[in-house]
Amino acid sequence: MRLITRIAFLTAFVATSLFAASSAPFHKTFSVNSGGTLTIDADVGDLEVTAGSGNTVTVDVTQGSRSNRFMDITADQTQNDVTVRGKFEGMRWGNWSSDAKFVVSVPSHYNVDLATSGGEIRVSDLQGQAKVKTSGGGIKLGKIQGTIYAHTSGGDITVGGGGATADLYTSGGGIEVGNVAGNVQAKTSGGSVSVDHAGGDVYIRSSGGGIDIGEAAGTVDAETSGGSINAKLAQQPKADSRLSTSGGGITVAIAPSVAVELDAHTSGGDVTTDVPITIQGRQNESSIAGKINGGGPRLVLRSSGGDIRIRKL
Repeated sequence: MRLITRIAFLTAFVATSLFAASSAPFHKTFSVNSGGTLTIDADVGDLEVTAGSGNTVTVDVTQGSRSNRFMDITADQTQNDVTVRGKFEGMRWGNWSSDAKFVVSVPSHYNVDLATSGGEIRVSDLQGQAKVKTSGGGIKLGKIQGTIYAHTSGGDITVGGGGATADLYTSGGGIEVGNVAGNVQAKTSGGSVSVDHAGGDVYIRSSGGGIDIGEAAGTVDAETSGGSINAKLAQQPKADSRLSTSGGGITVAIAPSVAVELDAHTSGGDVTTDVPITIQGRQNESSIAGKINGGGPRLVLRSSGGDIRIRKL
């Protein structure tokens, strides 16, 4: 009995030791100039990038794991660029769990190209471009002055703002976007989408939630099968716009100077308007077609799950 008890104790001790195992922290600093690119390629782990006040890139990586195997971490500099890699060598890393974390400080004027297959990605405000991709976590970006490309298969995407265009995709969460100066493309299969302001065109697809567009200066192409749509047309669109939902109603607020040709129809409610419309053809409770401010590009509204409302902005 004492032997069995001792074996059980040793087994529990070994298991606890493996669970609490951790590798030595990785730390490295590089002297760079503004305008370079930080690349992180990690098999697993959370990635966090912050903007510093100097011309240095500082890399810190910590690892704790349920196994006694850890990623090999390397960090190298080529001219003004820094590349950080975290790789499980000689093994299938997917069979191991890890709580690795990459924390990197870069100059405020710097670009990032980040990829992890098992963690979250967070980036502070940057005066550069941001390309980020993860297969297993959420993405949170601050205000990025360059182009934004953010893709995840397993979490929400939040973007504080952008000075150019934004291309966003998630199959497992919602998308929230602040003020973006250029075009916004947002796709999700598992949540809602909200855009505070887009200085260009807006393209949105959602299979699992509503769509909220605070202001759009360009054309709007928004479609959802899982919620309502709210949008504001603040400036004159240069091409046709379309809003469609099979899971809710549509409310569109139109600025006084916007001129469009309205085509609104719902099979699940009524169409009402506060905006003067020159009616063309037949009008009934579920359909309105006509010109607003003399007409212009088409504004097509379609709902099979609620009312359609056209309001003054």
